[in-house]
Amino acid sequence: MQLKRLIAKFSLPLLEKELTEQAARRRTYIVRTLYACFLFLTALLFFYQMLEASAASPLAVLGQGRSMFAVLVGTQFAGIYLFMPAMTCGVITQEKERSSLQLLFLTRLGPWTILFEKLLGRLVPMFGFLILSLPLLAFAYTLGGVSTEMIVSEVWLLVLASIQMGTLAIACSAFCRTTVGAFMGSYVIAFLMFFGPYFGWMLLYLALYTAGAEPDQILQQFAPKVFSVQLFPLLMFPFFGPAMLLWQSAVPGGLGALGLGIHSAIILTVSGISLLVARKCVVSRAFLPPENLLLVFFQSLDRRKPRTAGVVLNRDPSDLPDDAPVAWRETTKRALGRPRYLVRLLMLIELPLLIFLTLLSVDADGVVSRILLALTVLIAWLLATLVVSVQSATLIAGERSHQTLEVLCTTPLSGRSIVLQKFSGVRRLMLVLAVPLATLFLFENWLKLSHRGRQMGPGENYSQTIYLVCSALSIAVYLPLTAWLALFMGLRVRTQVRAIISSMGSSVAWCVLPFIFIVLPLSIALAGTGGTSGTIMCAQLTSPASIVFMNEFDDNDFLKNPLLAMIFNFGFYAGATLVLRHLCLKHADRWLGRADTK
Repeated sequence: MQLKRLIAKFSLPLLEKELTEQAARRRTYIVRTLYACFLFLTALLFFYQMLEASAASPLAVLGQGRSMFAVLVGTQFAGIYLFMPAMTCGVITQEKERSSLQLLFLTRLGPWTILFEKLLGRLVPMFGFLILSLPLLAFAYTLGGVSTEMIVSEVWLLVLASIQMGTLAIACSAFCRTTVGAFMGSYVIAFLMFFGPYFGWMLLYLALYTAGAEPDQILQQFAPKVFSVQLFPLLMFPFFGPAMLLWQSAVPGGLGALGLGIHSAIILTVSGISLLVARKCVVSRAFLPPENLLLVFFQSLDRRKPRTAGVVLNRDPSDLPDDAPVAWRETTKRALGRPRYLVRLLMLIELPLLIFLTLLSVDADGVVSRILLALTVLIAWLLATLVVSVQSATLIAGERSHQTLEVLCTTPLSGRSIVLQKFSGVRRLMLVLAVPLATLFLFENWLKLSHRGRQMGPGENYSQTIYLVCSALSIAVYLPLTAWLALFMGLRVRTQVRAIISSMGSSVAWCVLPFIFIVLPLSIALAGTGGTSGTIMCAQLTSPASIVFMNEFDDNDFLKNPLLAMIFNFGFYAGATLVLRHLCLKHADRWLGRADTK
């Protein structure tokens, strides 16, 4: 009897439930199989030429394991940062949305036990994905160039990254009321953690330069006294594991035991703080009514008397809708649908961006300004795509989770009309997000024109018309493509978390898979034939992300025939957008759960 009580005391019933449910789903094994096939096939394509050299001389590949090892570990980091928050952000919010969190509190499980078992329920599958790469890491080790200490340290960095992202996501899940809020909060905070210190140091550099100081001389004078070479990445990217991987591979000696210990202490401390926040919020915010913090903030502004003379911007029309009730609900009763709220959101984004670009223009010739501008454009695209994808994916999945889709389907509206009216709020959001993107493109165009022909300039073949037209088309085509792809996924799946993960995974796959399964095989097949640059460029255009990078970095192959490249790329993806839109509208009734109408 005492033995049974002891076993029951140390049992993990919630973790057992989570893992049992995952094991009972067929898609769990399908995803693992697809991931393993993708990982091993990607490794084969990436290192085909390296392995081909061994046919002529087996000794030719010795010492090449370091590069293979770095690519494999970098791929694992990308998977953790992309999918671990999405997998974990709904563990508490889904219980809140289903009103089942109260039932967990009625059990003998305490708050800490609930949090740890929920966290382990997501860490165990992620560790399973990491274990799949061990045979490839062992193969890289046999090629030479990789030490045992390097393998141990990189595997430990991957474990730390999983714990870091899992604890951050579970803290956001405990704090937020909805899965969408937890999802957005996880990725925004992760972005700030990863790149915030670097941006802070670069802004300090620009501030010193603006004040008339010489940042390079100050850095050369005090840097050796403040930190060593091994500790340099800890200053710039203290929370970013891939920076440690890059430093480990590029610098002799790598991080060293001291650097690895400091980074581990930082990550574990941040993870502990995240768990403390989760413990603080899991009970205190468990029974909060549905609340949109952004909407509450805007409503607090509405209570103030407007100081503008003539035009009043804080009133909604009091008329009820005549023929578009769902669109009226989406555009007047939601924070990201009302015109005045969208204008305020745009001002919150645009004003800091203008100040930041003004500061960059002070040191327009510097390498720091160019690096910061490139990172800003990349982050702006990532955030815009993420926001549009989440907002569109949860249009229908959110109605299912809130159990309001059945009520919506009882209205005398066709499924096509419901989908189009629900999409009206996303259309307005895309217009708002297009403004900061256009601001960045116009600033970069001015920067390139003012520095043409210089050492840091774009070169003599830079065309203002090509750059601006390509940038405008990328906004006009890629944002609707992302929105309709996410809506397609949201119509097919039943929960918000699965809709978000599916939409995000499909977007990433659409950008990455063409390079792996089209560009790389063509490069291997056409190697040594000569005159293959045009074919490879056309193959690269099958990825939506390729032309953005070509346009930003003035790719020579792209500039040889930019009109043909733009027609091919944007024509194809505009057609793909129309196909996705047609599928969503044609099968709307069936995917909404109605009987097929013929």
